Amino acid sequence: MRILIDTNILINLEDNKVLEEGFSLFLNRAHSNDCSVMIHGSCLDDISKDKDENRKEIILSKLKKYPRLENPAKLDQEFSNLVGQKKDNDRIDNEQLLQVHKGYVELFVTNDKGIQGKAEKLGIRNKTLSSKEALSFLDEKYTLKIPSHPVLEHVSLRELEKDFDSPFFETLKLDYDPIVFMKWIHKCAKEDRKCYALRIESELSAILIYNVENANDHGLGFNGDAIKMCTFKVGDDALGLKLGELFINKMFEYCINHDINYLYVTTYDKQHALIHLLTKFGFDIFSEFENNVGNTEFVFLKNLDRNEQQDKGNNSLHPFLREAGNKFIVPIQPQFYQTLFKDGNLRTPSLFDGQDYGLQEVQGNTIVKAYISKSSRQDLVAGDLLFFYSSQNYKSLEPVGVLIEHTRVDNFEDLWDKVRSKTVYSPEHLKQMFEGRKYLTVTIFRLVTYLNPIVNFNKIKTLNAYNTKFQTITKLGEEDYANIKNDHLDLKYLVN
Repeated sequence: MRILIDTNILINLEDNKVLEEGFSLFLNRAHSNDCSVMIHGSCLDDISKDKDENRKEIILSKLKKYPRLENPAKLDQEFSNLVGQKKDNDRIDNEQLLQVHKGYVELFVTNDKGIQGKAEKLGIRNKTLSSKEALSFLDEKYTLKIPSHPVLEHVSLRELEKDFDSPFFETLKLDYDPIVFMKWIHKCAKEDRKCYALRIESELSAILIYNVENANDHGLGFNGDAIKMCTFKVGDDALGLKLGELFINKMFEYCINHDINYLYVTTYDKQHALIHLLTKFGFDIFSEFENNVGNTEFVFLKNLDRNEQQDKGNNSLHPFLREAGNKFIVPIQPQFYQTLFKDGNLRTPSLFDGQDYGLQEVQGNTIVKAYISKSSRQDLVAGDLLFFYSSQNYKSLEPVGVLIEHTRVDNFEDLWDKVRSKTVYSPEHLKQMFEGRKYLTVTIFRLVTYLNPIVNFNKIKTLNAYNTKFQTITKLGEEDYANIKNDHLDLKYLVN
């Protein structure tokens, strides 16, 4: 990225005084992400006017370390008239502003409010930033967004070296040869690879080691990066907790956050549960090969290119959504939100987060979840979008799901068979809900993402659909949906 800095930024960076933290952080963030920080030749004119001879001499002596913008756009009368030019300082400002207006640089950093006002007039204020705004922009653009979940640790593999000799890894050693496997996992630790891990009673019980690979490393025949789920294992004591869904969903989220189109893992034919999980959520067999101990492995690949999702079914489409269906608001009480949407921002953190407490709340780990209500509404169909409204204290919208099935159930046994690992409700609670009723309504959906920022109550009150106070499942009009989508929904999750 090419970043042009104004004279006032240059002076703050190079003046003979203690540097303000914001300026140093901005420059550090730019350089650490290979941004080209440059100056316009007109800076010399500006600095030459400085009446402080000592400061002028110091700054001029340091200019050589900043590359100058080559072949800058030439200021013409039309542009000068458009933004205003009464004196020579205006000319210097305009010459610099013209470069971002023409697209010769991606950002122009200045703390001059007059220049920022001109940028507003030109419609390029989002590219003409103060040093504080530029720091926030670079943080947002380049800081790795690591998906989190209260049950899991996200750590360097180096932190797990003491576990490498534990029984947890025994089956992997047998599959790959103990010497080969230990050499590989120690190599991963040296490379500081990251992983998601789960401990039960202090013992390692599940792990996903992953690696971001470029086209030369992954050798899949595609340009661009891919993520390899290198080691994907759930121990016997953690079976049934839906950790496989949780692990791959965190990887989907990582890929979306970082614009990575390919996610893959290698498996053995005997790994039936893993293969079932992968195919359920859209992984396909891409190739097979014989590994270095003579065993056949299969490469399962998930293509996350948004342009390649047209023919995917509901679950296979995950983690994406289509807009074609209707949109509904689904109310949920905060106590049930806490366990169904465990990685939501509205959830109140627990003292036990990161520990095995609450692991049996399996529904918090799943992609496919169930909501049970007394709603009589029956016009929801598969593919409709669901926006969950946390009622009572929160009165906010955050989780976004896609409907899989919406149906009435008239007896407890059928109900429990449908929802046993997907719902927040206990069997006892569901039996109580059935008392005096002919049916309950089951809404099965896949959780796709969370609105960011959360839609708070002040905005909710402006929605046309709020005339029902969201007491039950409520249809959302297209105007209301557009209002939410434009300001709160990450468009990376939308496909045609």
